[in-house]
Amino acid sequence: MANQDSIPRRNFLQAAAALGFGALLADAREAWAMDAPTIENPLEMYPSRGWERVYRDLYSADSSFTFLCAPNDTHNCLLRAYVRNGVVTRIGPTFGYGKATDLQGNQASARWDPRCCQKGLALTRRFYGDRRVRQPMIRKGFKAWVDAGFPRDAVTGKPPAEYFKRGWDGWERATWEQATDYVARAPTLSR
Repeated sequence: MANQDSIPRRNFLQAAAALGFGALLADAREAWAMDAPTIENPLEMYPSRGWERVYRDLYSADSSFTFLCAPNDTHNCLLRAYVRNGVVTRIGPTFGYGKATDLQGNQASARWDPRCCQKGLALTRRFYGDRRVRQPMIRKGFKAWVDAGFPRDAVTGKPPAEYFKRGWDGWERATWEQATDYVARAPTLSR
């Protein structure tokens, strides 16, 4: 049978933990008070401030240019690209809609500013992405049709279906001379 003067075990453990934690805090406070120097002006005492220049220089640009964004929508927003070391680092709105006029001299209102969507802001990924086309490409079926002399059905006038499997046939790299040659021959399609 338990003694009526004894403390329950749970209360004893709570009191012991509180006393131990209190002693730890008191000891730590004394140690901190002894080692902490008194600093009159913290800005003079700061060891290295070179990080401030790097932080402020993070978004600086060597140059910028304005372009019209049309990434699969019809908004055609005026955006400004910021260039650093020859690479577009970020894109933002131009805030220039209030200055824009059409050919008749009608001026736009500035209420469109800032006009920029998430697709426009992410265009730098398209500029430098691995799926970007960097040389002339000709669809294999179209190239084969042009090389075959634009054959057509004698009755219907339609070209053979095997040349027009868009999405199924691949692409071929071409030189700029080949690309201009195929573009120059393309108007014969309407004949």
